Parts: sequence; structure tokens; C-alpha cells
Amino acid sequence: MNNENLEKQLRELRKANKQELPPLLRTRQDSIYASLATIVQDSAGKKKKRKIYPKIAAIAAAILLSVMLTAIYPPALANALKQLPWVGGIFERADDLGLQAAQSLGLISRPNSSDTHEGITLSAEEAVFDGNRLAFSVKREGEGLGGKLTGVTVGPDGKLFQEKGTISSAKVMIDGVPLEVFADGRWDALPSLSWIGGKEGNTAIFALVDSSNLGISTKPFPDQFVLTLTIGLEGIDEPFILQIPARRVTENIIDNPDIRVQADGWSLTLQKLEYSPLTTRLSLTLEQEADGDRTAFNLTGFEVKDEQGLVLENISQSELLSSDRSRNVDLLTEPFGKHPNMLTIRAYYNELKGPEKKHGLFKTDSTGNPVKHYIDGLEIKVAVQ
Repeated sequence: MNNENLEKQLRELRKANKQELPPLLRTRQDSIYASLATIVQDSAGKKKKRKIYPKIAAIAAAILLSVMLTAIYPPALANALKQLPWVGGIFERADDLGLQAAQSLGLISRPNSSDTHEGITLSAEEAVFDGNRLAFSVKREGEGLGGKLTGVTVGPDGKLFQEKGTISSAKVMIDGVPLEVFADGRWDALPSLSWIGGKEGNTAIFALVDSSNLGISTKPFPDQFVLTLTIGLEGIDEPFILQIPARRVTENIIDNPDIRVQADGWSLTLQKLEYSPLTTRLSLTLEQEADGDRTAFNLTGFEVKDEQGLVLENISQSELLSSDRSRNVDLLTEPFGKHPNMLTIRAYYNELKGPEKKHGLFKTDSTGNPVKHYIDGLEIKVAVQ
């Protein structure tokens, strides 16, 4: 963004009526989704190359102008600052439409929790919970750390290793109890905990999803709780412990369409559809006849798109076998950018690269994406409330 565009936006913001965000009640869902359409456009724009102001004076002037307007246009100021690449939180710089929406809608909390060992500090920066996903960000600070907070490094010998200060383990408890309590004692139904690196190498974004949609007597997370996060870092003896308060901040819309389709020895059923401004969640059952391709059954995934053809990015997919050729699937994706009238769920299986075709790496196309084989007829169209 150049000076002229920034000044133009700020002039427009002055003309706008100052409004406070209303509670996220069901009756306001349409207006919230309308705002997400703008976020989608902003997100696409962020992927384009931007020019940084060529002079330090220009940077200082833009930031000073923004600070001066804080007292006058607080909500608008946040939107203006998001356009500057060096300003903003970990969530809004993530390639995650739901986290960007949480920032834009003012739903993010600040846990204010940190722990320090051997000169390294980990702090919980942001958190948001919509009943489906608890997302929280972690930042690392310290001297002499060359590696990223997440991932592995390739050594000179070609072998993978973790550098000092990289996350080696993570576990959580909810209100002081382990996740096993929410899984009805089944290891294969444990809530899903995952993490990825943020835009900056010293940051990470975690996601915790319960297993209550897998069709057994598992328990959902409470609407409000305290998460205890224990993180191990490579090369550091003592674990880091962070306390993250979580409170559900959305009122989700839930539908139980119970739609079933059959095709060539397969069947797919959509039992439940739940969505908020932060996530879209589907409960599915996939079945295959006994003489079907077992490898394809094990490698089946699902694609969700709206009537404009926009595919929703997957956040997590948990599965639980109910029989040898039947499994329950809990699929969590990003929210839709613009409230659609219809969603389409398509089943596909990936092709493996290995000659035995039973395990190994996925075969990829010319763009580096896994090759998908869509299962003819295994497609569900569902109207969205």
C-alpha cells in the first residue's frame, strides 16, 4: 500500500459512522458473513507482492498518523493497520480465513501467560474458541536460536533433525483433566491437537478440536474452560507451561440434513452441518461394499465447495471405524467467505506414488498437489440456512 492509498482509505474511514460490533447472535449471522466476503478479498490481496515504503520517514509518518487516529476511529484503525505488512497479530497474518475473521470481528482474547527456562520465553499471544476449534498462538523469544519454533531442519548429511528451541512435544489438559476424559476411554477418539508455524519463524498456531462428532459417546468441550498447555522444546530440560482461558464467542447454526447418496459400491451420508464465522463442520459416514478397493477406502478424503466453486480449505479430518468398511468422519474446514445457498461435498481418494500402491507418499501433479480421483456419484448437495 502506498501513501496515496493509505490516505484515501483513512479519509473514507473518517466519513464512516462509528459502530461497535454487536453480539454474535443467530439473527445477525447474515451480516457477519457479508463482512467475511471483504476478508476473502483482503486475504487474496495479501498474497500479492507489496512494496515497502522506500524511506524511513514515510514509514514513521504512516504509523504516527495511525496512532493519532486511535482515539477517534478505533475499529476503523484496526482495519487500516491490517494493510501494513509489519503491523498486526499472528492470527491475521495466517493463511486461515477463520482466524482472520476472528481478528476482524474482535473475537480474539489475550491469554497473558508466559514461561521462561534457560533464557527462552514462550508466551501465549492470542486465543479464540467457537465451540468447534480452539485456536491459539504461541511466540518464542530468546538469544542464540537459529531454528524455527516448529518443524525440522535438513542437515548437511541429508538427515532431518530438530534444532535447539524447536517444539518437540505438546500436550494439553482442560480444567485440569486430560483429553482422554473426553474420548470415552478410546485412544482412537482423542480430541485432535495440531500445530503449524506462523508467518514468523518464532511463532506457532495451535488447533484443538473435540471428538464429539464421531458418533460415539465422546464429550464436547465445555463452553468455557482453562486450557493448560505443556510444551517441550528441543535442547531444553524443563517443559514450558502456559494457561489459556477459553470461552465460546459465537452462536453457531446447526442443521441435521441426513442426506445419503450411493454409487458403485459406495455410500456417503451427511448427518450434521454446523457453521460459524470461524469454521464449517460436517459429520459424515462413508461406507464401502466388502469387495471394494480397500486402499481407496483408506485414502478417501472430502472436498467442500460453494455454488461459486470456491473450495473450503480443510483444517482437520478425524475418523473412527465403526466396522471394517464403514467409518465416521468429522471434517472441519475454514468458513465460507460469503454466505452460500448451497454446499457440495465430493468424495475422492488419493493416488500413491509407491509401486505397491498400498502405502507411501502421494503422487503429485505438475503443480505439486496430490492427485485426486473423484468417486463418480459420491456427491452431496446441501442447502445452507
